[in-house]
Amino acid sequence: MTLSEVLVVGGGHNGLVASCYLAQAGLDVHLIEARDELGGATTSKEVFKGVGARLSRYSYLVSLLPDQIVRDLGLNFETIGREISSFTPTSDDRGLLISRQWDERTERSFR
Repeated sequence: MTLSEVLVVGGGHNGLVASCYLAQAGLDVHLIEARDELGGATTSKEVFKGVGARLSRYSYLVSLLPDQIVRDLGLNFETIGREISSFTPTSDDRGLLISRQWDERTERSFR
């Protein structure tokens, strides 16, 4: 390796972003990943046999992706906020609902 070469260990979302920034800076980037696929927390899997839906247990993290990275890397996607932040089932068959804007529905679920 020369001083203009960089080795990034790990092809998760952070390794991929770092590799892109380093390549944009003119460095010769080599990325290695132990798994058969890149993406780390960005990957999804079929979890229910016979159901054509792929799920990611880390998909909520996309809301933490800074807009600056999206612009810098020329990513072509848009995130759309959802009205409900979370829902947690409880033993009384009601559950706790938390809306993005604390509202009457959220207050009712905590009564």
